[in-house]
Amino acid sequence: MSVRTIDVAYDYLKAQKHSVSFRDLWQVVKAQLGFTDAQAQKKISQFYTDLTLDGRFTSLENNVWDLKSNHKFDEVFIDTANLLDEDPEDEEEIEQDSDELDLEMDDSKEDY
Repeated sequence: MSVRTIDVAYDYLKAQKHSVSFRDLWQVVKAQLGFTDAQAQKKISQFYTDLTLDGRFTSLENNVWDLKSNHKFDEVFIDTANLLDEDPEDEEEIEQDSDELDLEMDDSKEDY
């Protein structure tokens, strides 16, 4: 079984017991897995995606990463309950923008 980059990052942060910049974390993972520069270039975006999606990690300010277990719930919890609540004023603006775009599209059709 091959070692995954995300597991190397987890083990490193668990041993460090403090947050680490993404750059430093990637350097550790890259060195530990023996990636060449070309391999690292191909894998860095997937590693960032894995960090973002893996529930064990949390992103802090300035692209610094740590384990969620090292922080209080209130420090890392994002309340998503209100993310989809729409403000009636926003809906009006969206409708106006849509109507204006429709008019622009109709005007541009006449040019052809």
